[in-house]
Amino acid sequence: METRTLDLAFNSLSGSGPRTLDSEVVFSGPVDQAAAFLRGFDVAFSGNNDHHLGFLEVSLDAQIDTLAPQRVNVTATYGLRDWSGSWDDAYEGTIRISVVGE
Repeated sequence: METRTLDLAFNSLSGSGPRTLDSEVVFSGPVDQAAAFLRGFDVAFSGNNDHHLGFLEVSLDAQIDTLAPQRVNVTATYGLRDWSGSWDDAYEGTIRISVVGE
């Protein structure tokens, strides 16, 4: 069993959400099983905008690359908005991830 860590930074954006970032994690050899775990996150509305938290989504997915089984493709999904129901406020954040392959 091996563990890899990574941080995915979401730049400031308004007008859409939730959004995704993809990353590839490479292990020393082929893996039969893989899982991504949330180690932590820093999320915020951009700038000095003070908003009440209305909705926060942070999720992860890990898939072994069938053509190169030592590689695991990780997708992080992140969205943050207030109670308005729209994505009109700029938000940003960093998602910290551990990936375990066996």
